[in-house]
Amino acid sequence: MDDGSSDTTAAVAAAVPDPRVRVVSQPNRGLPAARNAGISTAQGRYVAFLDSDDLLLPRYLELSRTALEGTVNAGFAYTDAYVFEEVSGKLRQRSAMARSKPPTPPPDDPGEFLAAMMRSNFVYVSTTVPLQVLNDVGGFDESLTSAEDYDLWLRILLSDYRAAWVPGRQALYRQHPGQMSKNLVTMARNLAAVYDGVPDAALPSEAHRRLLAQRRRSAHLQMRYLAPIVRRVPLGLIATVKRAGVGEAWYETPPPDVAEAYPDLTAV
Repeated sequence: MDDGSSDTTAAVAAAVPDPRVRVVSQPNRGLPAARNAGISTAQGRYVAFLDSDDLLLPRYLELSRTALEGTVNAGFAYTDAYVFEEVSGKLRQRSAMARSKPPTPPPDDPGEFLAAMMRSNFVYVSTTVPLQVLNDVGGFDESLTSAEDYDLWLRILLSDYRAAWVPGRQALYRQHPGQMSKNLVTMARNLAAVYDGVPDAALPSEAHRRLLAQRRRSAHLQMRYLAPIVRRVPLGLIATVKRAGVGEAWYETPPPDVAEAYPDLTAV
């Protein structure tokens, strides 16, 4: 999906001599709209999402299909991801979703899994989803400028589909200076919109409804009190510190699965 890019990526992709590769271009409409446009042109049984600056390990699609086919009423397959720094190619020891504290292994009970997801989004964006599921729940909410993936995962779970776990880290998340950065207040506003959009009646128990009310209050408080903080702390400084990996631990040598697939992460 070429969402109004200004570089040569679309031309490079269009030149790939493989009929399975198609480039669909549109004026810039934002991430959710670009993904929905891709979904609307998809013809396969499954749709796998991969952002333009990230990578997948070679077996992820195979493992995702196996997980989906082994899960009753599967709604999506998900994994975690390595994080690497674009300039140096260094890999961070902490995974992309570690701060969200993903349950490992995830609970088998759908209600427990839903509750865990309502507390925090621990599903990395590079999921594999049956096309039928996406058509059923309606794709991404184009009114959201962030947290649109979290909104979709919750809607899939609330439609009685189940998550299929792919253990380990089967993707790579790239940190780089040109990365999309979102205002913290905007992120909080979108998160509040996600919780506000969950119908209380769709939740399976009173405990889930109490949890939803708690998450709504927390998101709205965060949105209210972040604004004065953000005005005092330059977002550029926050982004620079984050990219520099201050306080992070890094692999001295890449894990074997990454080294075999991508011997030089500065070249991809």
